[in-house]
Amino acid sequence: MDRSVLVRACLCIGVLCASPLAGCGSSSTGTSVTQSGPGPAGQNGYYVYWDQNEELDFVAMPSGQQGRMVAPWDVNGQMCIVPDGSGRFSTAYNPTLPDQRNPGGLKPYMQPPVGEVLWNRNGSFSGQTISVSGPYKLPGQSAGGDIPPDAKGNHAYNNNGTYTGCVFDAHGNLFATDIATAQGPFPTPDDGRLVEWFAPSYTAFCVVLGPNKGGDGPHHVDGTGGLKEPGLLTLDSNGDVLLPQAGAANILRVDHSTLPSSASDCTPDGLMAAGKVHTSEFITVAADQLAFFPESIVRDPSCGCWAVGSVIGDPAIAWYDDHGQPLLQRGTVPGTKLGDNSGYNPFGLAFAPDGTLFFVDVHITCVNNQLSNCGPVDYGGRIMKVNFVGGKPSAPVQIATGFDFPISVTVCVPAKQTCPWPTTVTPPGSGPSENNAPATGPSTTAPATAADG
Repeated sequence: MDRSVLVRACLCIGVLCASPLAGCGSSSTGTSVTQSGPGPAGQNGYYVYWDQNEELDFVAMPSGQQGRMVAPWDVNGQMCIVPDGSGRFSTAYNPTLPDQRNPGGLKPYMQPPVGEVLWNRNGSFSGQTISVSGPYKLPGQSAGGDIPPDAKGNHAYNNNGTYTGCVFDAHGNLFATDIATAQGPFPTPDDGRLVEWFAPSYTAFCVVLGPNKGGDGPHHVDGTGGLKEPGLLTLDSNGDVLLPQAGAANILRVDHSTLPSSASDCTPDGLMAAGKVHTSEFITVAADQLAFFPESIVRDPSCGCWAVGSVIGDPAIAWYDDHGQPLLQRGTVPGTKLGDNSGYNPFGLAFAPDGTLFFVDVHITCVNNQLSNCGPVDYGGRIMKVNFVGGKPSAPVQIATGFDFPISVTVCVPAKQTCPWPTTVTPPGSGPSENNAPATGPSTTAPATAADG
């Protein structure tokens, strides 16, 4: 996606886009370190990953070593680890536009233009993308998607559809949210989607929830009747999908028992029949909240409850029980004013096994401090952590900064699963030192292959 527009996308109110580790990120230079083992976390440690500026970065705890998991190449959105023990993982992707002046823009285009991509455990491209098929493709490519190019964006593939959240279920099926045109306008459009791809090949798909009128093609892309700015995904203990809607100020519970188990449960066009998937409202705006624009929800294992991040509003992070009611005794992380440059705007959340809460501060600013025409501060994105004292959250502490529009944060514990780890550790990039590439794209439109990764 074009990160110069997404938080306008994510943040014009209903479209809310949405250290010990010091000195991270503003430089893309540094000494590379070759690693032959599984990384420095050890059996008692863990890794924290985040996306930003078309790349995926990490910090290993407790060593504090930082690096790139995926070098700049179209990465955006939530990282999800394939539950097959391989250490492979997925992220969303969009073409990096020439005007972003990012080194990822010089890499070969993936096809089709918009989708999810499977990365190998070491962060190299597996050669496989995951998408909803359709007629729209880049010149010189053979595989198309159902998301059309932007009519007002020089026919780029960035603002009519962008996958943001993802989650794998117990069967290995992959779910992802498409925010569609919720990339700036207010009121929030209701053209967002929840899409499912089926394991193990991830070639067959079903649009589980989405627009049902108007729009483009049989999937009603950018039509009406769908989701309002769907965010990052998680599962509850039943396997139900929990789906934040920033534009609707709620979090939906999608009943897993009504989800398709294969493409044969859907129409030949790849749509779930209307009314077949059951949803309910799990969490909605509390009476004492000034605003509620939820982008993420994660399980807090220390209290057996849920932490919810609201990218704008007060509280910024609040806790809820399994009935969706505020857990007041847990406390909150207070929100900050839009004009406060030292403030924070939570997007992704993740808990470490030691109980530490990590969150992405997408770090937005709004014209005249009003909830309209909002966007990220260039290279102002941060990774924050929250410790707990007496069961209540302490003030957030910055552990990494200098990033351009980070969205998600993911924790992996090597004692429990195979975690992604690069062959060579290179410091995270971002900042002006990275964004000095020529304002040109790849020299060819031939589709990317695994050899390019």
